Amino acid sequence: MPRTRTEEISPLISARLSSKELERVQNLVDLGLYMNMSDFVREAVREKLESIKIIEMREIDLKTARRDVLDYLIKRKGTEIYPDEIMEDTGIDIEIVFKVLDELRKEGRVEE
Repeated sequence: MPRTRTEEISPLISARLSSKELERVQNLVDLGLYMNMSDFVREAVREKLESIKIIEMREIDLKTARRDVLDYLIKRKGTEIYPDEIMEDTGIDIEIVFKVLDELRKEGRVEE
């Protein structure tokens, strides 16, 4: 018979904490911020996973990168844009982004 959602068994992992870390977590539990240590660990793992952003980099030539950067700049016109944002949102290698921006600056199409 298949298990219901409440009957699912979660994998169990173990981790070593220093006595100082363990004490700090226990203090947070004692203050009522977490139900127990497991609750703290689950929340810490969730927060860490949400904070990590994986960027898929694309293998593209300079001509395509130039077109994509220009399209990106047009869509975001009127807002302050940083090269790392272009990299993250387009998947274009940061060195190529800088090269394209440098070319566009020399042509007078973008400002510093």
